[in-house]
Amino acid sequence: MGETVGGRRAGGSDPFWAGPRFLNVVTAVTFVVLAILQYVWWRDHGRPFSWVLLLATPALAFLPAGIVVKAFRKRWTARWADEHGFVYHRATGWAVPEWDFPPFTIGRARRFRVRDGMQGMIGNYPARLFHLTWLNNNKINVSTHYRNVFILDLPVALPRLTMGPTLDTSTGDQVEFESADFNKHFSVHSSNPAFAHAVFTPRTIEQLVNLGTYLPTAALTKFEIVGNQLVGVSILGNRTREIDTVFEAMRIVTEGIPRFVWTDYATPAYLAEHVRERNFA
Repeated sequence: MGETVGGRRAGGSDPFWAGPRFLNVVTAVTFVVLAILQYVWWRDHGRPFSWVLLLATPALAFLPAGIVVKAFRKRWTARWADEHGFVYHRATGWAVPEWDFPPFTIGRARRFRVRDGMQGMIGNYPARLFHLTWLNNNKINVSTHYRNVFILDLPVALPRLTMGPTLDTSTGDQVEFESADFNKHFSVHSSNPAFAHAVFTPRTIEQLVNLGTYLPTAALTKFEIVGNQLVGVSILGNRTREIDTVFEAMRIVTEGIPRFVWTDYATPAYLAEHVRERNFA
């Protein structure tokens, strides 16, 4: 990936037990152990211990890795903040932004909460990261969900645009670029293709594709220009290298925007329909 985040060396190393390789091994071993236990029980009793547990075995295999991430996420985030000159808040007191895009518009979602977060600078742009949680009420059961939300403040408000996986096509049609690799990994939607091509210059596209082994983290994060902010929403970002990657992708996009875009495409300051409440004091 790029070498710097906010002018500092990117790609800080996580403890070995926080790395993808170790967690993948834990998940694989857990799956094998569960499969063997299910097989032995079935062999000895002529039936599975529980059909529910049998079918849930693949999901249960991720449980130990999930526990590790949940237990140490705040510690990793605080360490990243300290290493990059950010201020970490274990309890933020920030209001939940009322942005007009998922997950903030999920109708069945309840009890949105901003948990811990941090503030600092990425390049020349004020930046924030916070951990968002909510409950999904499906009338049958209630499940807990989360996203890590990354924010860069832009000099002016720009037209809405999305980059990344999304089912929300309200931003417009998909925009194709000359780079097949970029089109493969990133899906850009905009109601103004000329604006999208102005933002994603060939140099910006090349840098995003060259994130290399870190590309999946960026490609699985949805980025959205909304008013005078670039927002990244991701189920990733729990570990330091993931934080590096998402902020690096956002830095590449913002620093790659040509000067004429800030003047030619500037929109009226922060439209009320995009964000009705904002409080990151």
